[in-house]
Amino acid sequence: MERDSILYKVRRKGQVLAQHIMPDEWMCKFYSRILLKKKVDLKNPKTFNEKIQWLKLHDYPNNDLVIQGADKYRVRKYVEEKGLKNILVPMIADWDNPEKINWEELPDKFVLKCNHGCAYNILCADKSSFDKEDAVKKMKKWMKEDFGAFNIETHYSKIVPHITCEEYLGECIIDYKFFCFNGEPKYIYVSSDLVHDRQAQIGFFYLDGTKMPLIRDDYAPMDIEELPPFFENMKKDAELLCEDFPFVRVDFFVANNTYYFAELTFTPSGGMMPFNPDKYDLEWGENMDISKIQERKNIRGGTIM
Repeated sequence: MERDSILYKVRRKGQVLAQHIMPDEWMCKFYSRILLKKKVDLKNPKTFNEKIQWLKLHDYPNNDLVIQGADKYRVRKYVEEKGLKNILVPMIADWDNPEKINWEELPDKFVLKCNHGCAYNILCADKSSFDKEDAVKKMKKWMKEDFGAFNIETHYSKIVPHITCEEYLGECIIDYKFFCFNGEPKYIYVSSDLVHDRQAQIGFFYLDGTKMPLIRDDYAPMDIEELPPFFENMKKDAELLCEDFPFVRVDFFVANNTYYFAELTFTPSGGMMPFNPDKYDLEWGENMDISKIQERKNIRGGTIM
């Protein structure tokens, strides 16, 4: 697994160090040049990635609603306030320290999550063979990490680390992720995670299920035969959950013939999402209007007025 490799650990430490000594905007440009193989204009952002990076520099770090939405524990309250408690994955318990976990009280299957970043998840499909000591070790390490420093997503740095235990939904889980612009879902991508040596898959679609001619070179392509019967309900819930933001990706789990809320994502790929073909970076950016935020912050052309 990449995150266990020495190279991965060295890179993470280097990112944290660089974030402490270099300006955030410079780091965003530097990472974009490496990952996207092109320059980004953060003074007059036009593309999807440029606007996401502008927001993560100028708005998200002090936007309480975004910080709450990115918090995988506190976002549950936001979902409840939208009247959607019924689509939350049932929570078994929560703690502020993994050493407080009473393993005897947990069911045979469960999922542990840290709330302040991405991929901080531990699945337990069988408690009798589950390595509890290793799980505690991992979570203690994760809770010390400043996830926001890795890709200059400093809204994550404002989240107080916490642990949740949720019901285990099974192995056959599909993700439906709605890309929403100014309160309106526009596109979805459907994905399945890496399972049993199979490469993770992604497919981009319009809301009618028509496949987009857009691919991620870092994932295997994915097709869907038809949208699930509850797709329209899922889309309506995405509309409710996205209405307060110029952009957010509303993510759902599909499992057991129903769907559950997964998370809100404000900075897909840290604002360095690869598009193939590249023209969709600009097309998606044209869907996102951030002018009101720029006016509120009195920022025009990269200058604070």
